[in-house]
Amino acid sequence: MKVVDVNERTKGEKRVHAMYSQLDDRWQRIMLGESSTTIGANGCLICAVASGLTDLGITIDGLPPDPPRLNRWLARHKGFAAARGQSRERNLFVFDSLGPLGVRMVEYVDARTRAAPLDRLRTALERDDQFVVIHVDFSPGGETQQHWVRALECYDSDVRLMDPWVKGPLQETYLMTRYALPSWDDPSRAIYRMVVYRLVGLALTGPMPGFPAQQYVQERLDTYLPYEVMPGGII
Repeated sequence: MKVVDVNERTKGEKRVHAMYSQLDDRWQRIMLGESSTTIGANGCLICAVASGLTDLGITIDGLPPDPPRLNRWLARHKGFAAARGQSRERNLFVFDSLGPLGVRMVEYVDARTRAAPLDRLRTALERDDQFVVIHVDFSPGGETQQHWVRALECYDSDVRLMDPWVKGPLQETYLMTRYALPSWDDPSRAIYRMVVYRLVGLALTGPMPGFPAQQYVQERLDTYLPYEVMPGGII
């Protein structure tokens, strides 16, 4: 995998991002955390996070934090939690669990009942020491199905994404053509949550000043159409 050092990019050069599909044959059948579900069925969020960590230059035991390696690390470092009443199914991602890797969650925005702040998304993406994952609706227009992607670039009318549900050599897609209804005006309506991470180093991974001292945990896992029926993902 080719990942460009952010400090070596020349002005105007397009950044090359790490791309991870949850449907990759190398890991789609691996169990997600400590549970009966798999990365292929429900691993969109850890694939999006793994992409961001890779671009920041983070390693785990000296190796890139690809989805199965990050999955294993999270399972061993309290990075997964169990839903209430499901103590044996520890597969909900703990958003503020990346501190031991030198990465801190600096913003968590719940936009389910209001417009997502696109100005804050744009500002977050302008920094080379940050990455952003966003919650979208896998099937907009019906009952909300939680799906997580990584935001790569924010425009006035769209957001370029790294989408773990796409299988193939490139997992790029666009928010408004894939996760919005044609009648929706702008990307702020298609973003339900936004989480910003920053590379801070191991000495600075405590809570942000003024940031609520609480644990942020993924709400639930949604399984879309049986993913075995769709080996090519959504393209």
